Order: sequence, then structure tokens, then C-alpha cells
Amino acid sequence: MILYKYLQPVRVDVLEQKMIRFTQPGEFNDPFEFRPYIQSAASDKAIQDYVEANFDKIVEAELAKYGALLQLGLGDKLKEMVQVNKPMVLEFFRRLEPETLKNLAPSLDSVLNQNVGILCLSEVPDSILMWGHYTDAHRGFVIGFDSEHPFFSSRRSAEDEFGFLRRVIYQRQRPKVVLSDTSSPSWFNTKSDQWAYEREWRMLRCYRKLTFVMKKPDSRCACLNFPQTQYWRSSLECGQLLRLSSN
Repeated sequence: MILYKYLQPVRVDVLEQKMIRFTQPGEFNDPFEFRPYIQSAASDKAIQDYVEANFDKIVEAELAKYGALLQLGLGDKLKEMVQVNKPMVLEFFRRLEPETLKNLAPSLDSVLNQNVGILCLSEVPDSILMWGHYTDAHRGFVIGFDSEHPFFSSRRSAEDEFGFLRRVIYQRQRPKVVLSDTSSPSWFNTKSDQWAYEREWRMLRCYRKLTFVMKKPDSRCACLNFPQTQYWRSSLECGQLLRLSSN
């Protein structure tokens, strides 16, 4: 399958240097993309499992701060009092969670912007809306990429979220997440159904492993070299993959 990238006329350097940009989530057009609704920091089970595995260690570490009291023989009594309240830890956590989540969302944004770059491609080379959004007032060009090329398949394992193409899922509701759920985060490739016309595919790469290129004196973007295969060259010469605007 051929997937397409829309570019402005000034971005002819993409062809000259064979480098394509992987954009930070914070620079996307959609302000809600990569910003799921955080339903909870952790599931009840995750909290309970953590408490069971670490409760005694945490209690010992806290009591160690009050060495003088322990020397008075109060250590065992304090441990008993704390142990009685062990079942209440989940309730305490839930009471504190709203304030925690309020501070968590900006931190999540920061982590993603420092670590993730995304290449966004489309199945469609001739969308009027996309020519308007991603080129210069319908002037520019489109590059086509062979999605079967090894460039788009470099994940290290089946659990790796980086280095492979995935089709974007479009839905009406914003994704909801529980942060302790370490299963595949579908919100990486979920967008509002208002963007469905883009028919997007995307690939994530670790931002720190990309090449940083200055585009303006006060800004830079992360890029990666894409291979110039014989297939790409011959298709380009035939005008099948490079489509210039009619304007």
C-alpha cells in the first residue's frame, strides 16, 4: 500500500535531504490528540496488589523516622494501629486522586513531548481538505511511501509501541485510560471522528533517537532519514508518487 505525506512547497528539502519529520504530540492540530481522559491513576486491583506487596516495608520505613518513640516501646503499638487501617488505603487513595490527576495531565504532556515523535501519513493523495490543512493554500506536493518497506517495520518486539505503522482509529468519544494499565495504549492511535477524512496511518519513534534539524533560528524539529530505494526513484520519475498541486 502507498501512504502519502502532504507538504508545503518550501519543504522541498524533504526530497533533497531524504529526511522526514516526526512531530511532537504537542504540535498536532487537534488539541485533544494524545490527551486522553485520565479516568484513574490506577485500578483497584493495582492499588491492592501494591499495598499487599509493599505495605510492611512502607510502614517500617515511616516508623524508622521516629526512632525515639520506638525506643520507648511504642513501635509494636504503632504497627498494630497502622495495620488495622490497611483496608482503608484504597479509600484514602481515591480521596486524594482528583488532586493528583489534576497535576498529572501536564506531566504526561511533558513526558510525551520529550520522548515521542510521530510520522503521520494518509491513504488519500487528493483530499481537498488535506491540501488546505497541510500544504500552503492548496499549493505544495505529496510524497508517497511504500508501507511494506522495512523502514516502517523496526519494532523490537510485539509489545514495542515504536517503529511500525498503525491505522488510526476514529471515534466520537475521547479515549479513557487508567494509567496503571500497561496493555497496548490504543489512545496512541485514536482521534475524533471529525478527522476521519484523513484516513491516517502513523508511526511512533523515540524522539531522542531522531536527528534534530533547525528550521528557524528559534525552533528545531526531529527528523529521520528515509531510504531512497529504486522503487521510490522510478515511481517519482513517472510522477506516480510525487503529485504537484495544480495551482
